[in-house]
Amino acid sequence: MADSAVQFEDWELERMKGVAVLSTIGADGFPHSAPVGMRVEGGALWFETQDGSVKLRNINRNPRVAVLFHGQPKWGVLVHGVAAVVSPGDGNRQPQIRITPKRKASWKRKEG
Repeated sequence: MADSAVQFEDWELERMKGVAVLSTIGADGFPHSAPVGMRVEGGALWFETQDGSVKLRNINRNPRVAVLFHGQPKWGVLVHGVAAVVSPGDGNRQPQIRITPKRKASWKRKEG
């Protein structure tokens, strides 16, 4: 279970699945953004990546990340958090990464 005080609203959780944009901090200090398959479980965000990927190297160096879920019509959920490698890759399975949310911002177009 995540040790985060961040609480997600039902409408946010409904949309926080599938592909999101993960931003990590590169060795040069600039952001590195990439699409990743993401899921929410136990209050944390989870994804897997290739062993040795740029995002994994960046997380190992600096675990602060941002994750953006977005779509139409005009909604988004932005999560800032801290990533941790929960299980490293073993040749048969990719490294598993957990993001503990520290803060969030969300928006959606008013309906009705």
